[in-house]
Amino acid sequence: MGYKLNEPIMLSVLAAKLKYEWKGVDIKIESVSSSDTAVESDLTFSKQPVQDTAGVAVIAAISDSSPIFEFSGVLVSENPRLTFIKALNFLVSEIGFSTWNSPSVIHPSAKIGQNVVIEDGCYIGANTIIEHNVVLHAGTRIGENSRIRSCSSIGGDGFGFERLQDGMPLRFPHIGGVVIGNNVEIGSCTAVARGTLSDTVIEDNVKIDNLVHIAHNCLVKNGAFVIACAEISGGVEVGRNSWIAPNSCTHQKIVIGEEAIVGLGAVVTKDVPSKSVYAGNPAKKIRDIS
Repeated sequence: MGYKLNEPIMLSVLAAKLKYEWKGVDIKIESVSSSDTAVESDLTFSKQPVQDTAGVAVIAAISDSSPIFEFSGVLVSENPRLTFIKALNFLVSEIGFSTWNSPSVIHPSAKIGQNVVIEDGCYIGANTIIEHNVVLHAGTRIGENSRIRSCSSIGGDGFGFERLQDGMPLRFPHIGGVVIGNNVEIGSCTAVARGTLSDTVIEDNVKIDNLVHIAHNCLVKNGAFVIACAEISGGVEVGRNSWIAPNSCTHQKIVIGEEAIVGLGAVVTKDVPSKSVYAGNPAKKIRDIS
């Protein structure tokens, strides 16, 4: 199940609003999801040739050799990602999403500082501490015995844009959330962005220092340390018990292996194997960890 709309919209109506052609079945769109999790009544997009999946509305490019869509609907676009962003912006402004509309739940033993903003759809577990001036955006869920230090922002939109033909940037609305596990510490003035169409996840026992940026859809695994002023780009996986040193940065969608060390100021452009040390610009292997 995807992210639920406040009310459904027919594929034909959405196509007319966006001024695009559509083919196949006129799907009643009730939610939005990524292509790998889409189910009946979901809207998604695909850069690859699409299957005729029952009940799904897909924004995609098609050709004369594309199948006849008997079970799904296709909004036809030469740039599916851009059209999907246009569709999301329309849905956000004209209909809205209900996934995170429920009142937040705060465990009685949690401690909340002064000037803290907690939007709807959040959860704060037992004995967790939220220090002064923190902002928890909708869809942020935090486990037990964790601490978010002062002036951090958790669950705001990530940095995602696509340019229109005239060069004007169009924002990709982020409708996912942030999941933070147990015994996690997030330092002051740190930003953890919400996921686009899924969650950004910080697993148990992770320790994140001050002034760190964790981008959308990252997965920081159990026991990893991310130190001051490090930047983790979108979709990066940080392995268990790894160490990300100060002022380092990563390319998007790379994997840093278990118990790896990324050195001071490293610019990581490729995957880092488990139990290895990488440093430099661009980062290169220094040694293995025995």
